[in-house]
Amino acid sequence: MARPVQLTPGSLALVLARLEAGGPADEAGGRAVFRAFCRANARCFWNARLARAAPRLGFAGWLRGPALPVLLVRAPPARLQVLRDAWRRRALRPPPGFRLRAVGDVFPVEMSPIAQSQFVPLGEVVCCAISDMNAAQVLVTQQSLLEHLVKHYPGHRVWFLIIQSFWMDLEEDRIFFRALKAQRTVKHSRLIHCSN
Repeated sequence: MARPVQLTPGSLALVLARLEAGGPADEAGGRAVFRAFCRANARCFWNARLARAAPRLGFAGWLRGPALPVLLVRAPPARLQVLRDAWRRRALRPPPGFRLRAVGDVFPVEMSPIAQSQFVPLGEVVCCAISDMNAAQVLVTQQSLLEHLVKHYPGHRVWFLIIQSFWMDLEEDRIFFRALKAQRTVKHSRLIHCSN
């Protein structure tokens, strides 16, 4: 099993409440709200630590659900501590159009990567490749298909052998041949060329 990947190291969650429903705050995206939050706190010249920390914060995410929007902010521990201290003293300023309901630490969110199998379904790969080539208006030949597969599926060194034997048996496979007949090249308005 693959090692978990930490997605939100060193983050704070700022739970916001809109001041007026239907106002400009309803339409604001997460990055716009984040920038407004940073600007509001960077103007606090009487609190030099907060004014220095605010422009150096990072946007970690925006959770906008039916309840309350949540702004996720990331920064080194010292800057996050400045935000915590400002919240405790009721000095942390919300972005315009919002009020701060709560501020809290976000425990690291971990993602467990899902391992892919070593199996490559040849029929699906070849159909996807032919479809992509047709969308790009590229004539599908044995050579062009091989080049496409090598480019988009690197690491599979046996493509030449697979495609060569596949191409020889192609006309015997009625289902696959029908799939190929259904694919037409846009550029040349004719059926795909299936032989050397």
